[in-house]
Amino acid sequence: MCHWSPRKVYWLIWASNDETGEEKFFLSNAPEDVPLETLVRIAFRRWQVEHSFRVAKSELGFTHFEGRNYTALLRHLNLCLVAMGFVAEQTQRLRKKNPEWTLEQVCRALGVVSRRWLRRLRGSSEEAYAVGVIDYHQARNAAARTSKQKRKVVVRSRKKPRPRRRKRKSRSTVRSP
Repeated sequence: MCHWSPRKVYWLIWASNDETGEEKFFLSNAPEDVPLETLVRIAFRRWQVEHSFRVAKSELGFTHFEGRNYTALLRHLNLCLVAMGFVAEQTQRLRKKNPEWTLEQVCRALGVVSRRWLRRLRGSSEEAYAVGVIDYHQARNAAARTSKQKRKVVVRSRKKPRPRRRKRKSRSTVRSP
C-alpha cells in the first residue's frame, strides 16, 4: 500500500522511444539529487525482476508453500531463491556456449535430469514410476472420497420422557368466606 505524503517529492518519469513511438511512464519518490539516468535505468529493471519472480513461481515452486508457520514460509522462500540463484548461474554458464538458453529452459532441463537421477536412485523404470504415481493419486482420491461421504445416522429409539409432575395445591381445611 502506498501512502502519499504532501511533504515528499514525487517524480513522473516519461521515457519515449523515437524510433518506435513507444512511451512509458514511471513514478519515483527518489531524492532530488539522484541523476535522471539512474532513475531511468532502475525503472527499466523492473521487467527483469518481474520475469525472475514469474520463473520462480512457475518453474521453482515459489508459490507451492502450504504451511501455517511464518518461519517455515521464509525458509521455503529462501530455498526457492537459492535455487533461482543456482539456475541463473547455470544459465549464464550455458549462454557462453549457446546464447539462446533461457532461465525456463535451464529449469526444465534440471528438472528432467533430477527426475532421471531420482528414478535411477530408486531403481525403477519410467513406466514403473508412472504407474506408482498413478496408484498413489488413486489411493489419495479414494481416501478423500470415503472421508467426504455422508455417513448414515442411526436414530435409536429413546424412552419417552416422563411428564413433569404438577405441584399440588395445598389443601387447606379452613375456607375463607
